[in-house]
Amino acid sequence: MADPSLAGADPAPASAPNILALAETYPACFDGENPRPLKLGIHHDLMAAGFEKAAVKRALARYCNRPRYRKALRAGAIRIDLQGQPAGVVTAAEAETARAAWKADQPAPSCPASSSLPANDTPLPQEALVPGRLELTVKFSELPQPLAVQGGLKIGIQTEEGIVTAILPPKIWRKLEQAAKDYPQWIAALSGSLARFTDEEIALQHPSVQVFERKVRPEAPAEAKSPKPDAPPALAPDASAPTPAYPKLSLKGRGTTEVG
Repeated sequence: MADPSLAGADPAPASAPNILALAETYPACFDGENPRPLKLGIHHDLMAAGFEKAAVKRALARYCNRPRYRKALRAGAIRIDLQGQPAGVVTAAEAETARAAWKADQPAPSCPASSSLPANDTPLPQEALVPGRLELTVKFSELPQPLAVQGGLKIGIQTEEGIVTAILPPKIWRKLEQAAKDYPQWIAALSGSLARFTDEEIALQHPSVQVFERKVRPEAPAEAKSPKPDAPPALAPDASAPTPAYPKLSLKGRGTTEVG
């Protein structure tokens, strides 16, 4: 912050007499690169030397409000007069006021530019990782055509990301097939850990299958009475969410079958 004697002075416009003229006249006092604290009331000395009062206050306000000058106002620093001679000491209160003003003028910290950040494919260090287990789930509502292989019956589901395959034991396949027959509308969720991932295939191992029945909401009779005007509107269920079948069929790929 500027010295108390300069409080309220406006910064000098570019066309007004500025501190450069004072620096040429008093080089031992005014130094734009390495400013030193000025004597309190130095504007009186300048006016006594013939400078106009308004121009002096504008020039000094511009000089003293710069960050470099505020940083020079440290507790115990020597103030100087027009000839560069000692003329007082900066007090702790004056130094704290200047430091607070300097901090207030600092720009808020901003996020680093994206160009200075590492690329998205930068590998993580080993110490940044935590243990976990990957499980993938794919949903389908049509019975796939199985292929008999050595490990059981291989099924495949075409997705936008690729073909997802899994090998089901015969017992589990029969349960899935029966569920598809029992439920007029159904949806199944095939889950498992990743066994293989290529451009052509996403293979799952240790698969499990859950089948849910899609229940169709019955239509209201035509003669049904309309709701009262003041009655709140009924909320329709989300048609996109499958309704669990009762009983729910849980098919485990390791050969066990649970019926809920």
